Amino acid sequence: MKDNEKNVSINEIKSSLKAIEKTEQDTIKTLRMPIWLNIFISGSYGMGVFSWASTRHDNLWMLGVIISSVVFFFAVAIYMYSKRLVGIKPKVLPTHKSELKFGFTIAIFFGLVVVLSRELSIRELWWVAYLGGAIGSISLGYLLYFFPTGNYRAGKSNHV
Repeated sequence: MKDNEKNVSINEIKSSLKAIEKTEQDTIKTLRMPIWLNIFISGSYGMGVFSWASTRHDNLWMLGVIISSVVFFFAVAIYMYSKRLVGIKPKVLPTHKSELKFGFTIAIFFGLVVVLSRELSIRELWWVAYLGGAIGSISLGYLLYFFPTGNYRAGKSNHV
């Protein structure tokens, strides 16, 4: 037929797939934040959830909400600025449908953690405030470490 068509061997296909996988892994390594920053972001989020759940009639825990919010947004700003200095622009909004679904599911999960922690803590289950803060902190740290691109389709096996 045409001279431009050529047969591709199985080895060439395998090497191309390995190159694509390596590129994805390198991208994830580049976008992943340092552990200390991940601890600051997830810890301040967990402290914010705990403080919000423990707040009663504008007591001192509201100061914990304010301080943890400031630390959270400051740490996120450090991450965004440091990646921008390197020449990487982290995504803020999802670009694919799978990322939108993943983000929506995460938002519902974190919203439920905050609301249930607050409501159950008001109903005299004081230990739920601690549990909600721990769940929020640990799950955010996990998601920031293993899914820095916000895409669950890559799968955990690609995360190095």
